[in-house]
Amino acid sequence: MAIDVVDAVKLAKANRRRDRRLLECQEELDQRAAEEDAALQKARQMLYDEAIVPVRDVFQRLKRVDLVELAAIERPTVGDKVGIEPRRSRKIAVLPAVRVLAGGALVIAVPLAVGHAAKAGPYRVVQSFGSASTGRPIKTLGGAAARNAAEAWFGRGSIAAGGGGRAAGKKMLDKIETTSVNLTREVIAKWQLQGLEDSQQKRARDLDRRETEMSEAQDAASALHERSKDMQRLLHDLRFTLVGRLPSFTALVEACDDPARYDSRRCAEVAATVDLDGLAVMVMECPIIDAEGRMTEESGRVIADAEARLRAMETE
Repeated sequence: MAIDVVDAVKLAKANRRRDRRLLECQEELDQRAAEEDAALQKARQMLYDEAIVPVRDVFQRLKRVDLVELAAIERPTVGDKVGIEPRRSRKIAVLPAVRVLAGGALVIAVPLAVGHAAKAGPYRVVQSFGSASTGRPIKTLGGAAARNAAEAWFGRGSIAAGGGGRAAGKKMLDKIETTSVNLTREVIAKWQLQGLEDSQQKRARDLDRRETEMSEAQDAASALHERSKDMQRLLHDLRFTLVGRLPSFTALVEACDDPARYDSRRCAEVAATVDLDGLAVMVMECPIIDAEGRMTEESGRVIADAEARLRAMETE
């Protein structure tokens, strides 16, 4: 059984190491997600503050122009969650009578009454059905006489009758008690050890499942990281392009605030700025994960479409 105890202790220690490693991995994922959330949020806020708001202010100076999408957009205050919600490890119940100590010892609690009960059982049987050396039933005796006769019975009779007497009987009863305690302790130890092994094996299976989930979460986090970087780069490009167009657009409006008097060149500049601003709003409001923490297909399409439109504007 010593080998079984060592194996159970080794399994318990291995499970603890795996559990700590999983928690460390989850903490790394959470930290990375928090940093990406902050970076993405900052990119959105900068686009809003440095480009969308100034463009909106200039648009509002135009006569007979009501750009609804600019009036409705608000400054982002809460970023989309890029990370994956942590999966907390379930608590594994520990058998109350079993503890794995640092030194690998298995502590087993054995009821003390077991040995006494084991001795008392045969003793009562002899008192009920045994006979004294005189042939008289022990149950008809009382007090010390009954006790002496029962003890002598376990000693194979009184000394006068050729037996070992009360002294031999007491030794026999003590042996019954000791044997019962050892046997009971062994049975309980095996039962508790089996419970420990079953518990740790169940925990090992649970850790297998969690490690698989962690591997999937890490793959998903890597994909989300790339999507977040693409989104941040696009937000930066949109801000850079809008801010670059802002001085010319501002000068155009200051020179004439009535679009009805614009020529084709100035109308094209207004249209391009409106298109670019609408594109910025669409990108800024696009979530990259859904309510379940999974990367959205929509964000991939929006990024690809916005990048294509930006490239087209650069060639015009």
